[in-house]
Amino acid sequence: MSRTRKKGEQVTTFSPAFVFSLFSLCLCGPSQAADVESRQLTHYLPQDFLETVVRKGEWVEVALDVKGGVRKGDVVRIWAGGMIDRGDGERPGQVVNGPNGIDTVSIDRKPDLALSAERETAYALLFKTESTIAIKCAPPGKPLEIKLTRDKEKLWVGFNDEKGHFQDNHLGKGRRHELDPLWVRVEVVRVTVD
Repeated sequence: MSRTRKKGEQVTTFSPAFVFSLFSLCLCGPSQAADVESRQLTHYLPQDFLETVVRKGEWVEVALDVKGGVRKGDVVRIWAGGMIDRGDGERPGQVVNGPNGIDTVSIDRKPDLALSAERETAYALLFKTESTIAIKCAPPGKPLEIKLTRDKEKLWVGFNDEKGHFQDNHLGKGRRHELDPLWVRVEVVRVTVD
């Protein structure tokens, strides 16, 4: 359909892209305030500290050195990877697992675990705060997030091995435990409304 124009008449047309962008701007205008994450702390736990954790049958405190202390509502995000040699084999590096423990289906008997009696937490790196129960580490590549429920709350880490079997644990795998040692990164994230 063609339209003829008279002299001096002005025809205004809008392209579909212009209409779409104008429509999207109208939708964004009255939007709600956004949550903004601010990382307060990034800390890699030292290898000596982690070696102490896997060779003790108890909880060890992780210092969260945030200026002014941690606050209620902060989120502790924990990333972990690498291997832990449980030392139950004849040779070093024979019995290893990641920080998230082992598949509980492969356990034929109920082990006598030191930190948590739940089967799902067997041979896993566990974290807890003053207000939460022991939480198993997430698989490598996924973070474990713990929301703090009060100011200046503390964080603990422990390795859930069988009672009395801690002295032969090491970080990494291989004959000298040189391959793929355990590593842990702790972040404290504060969420503010902008």
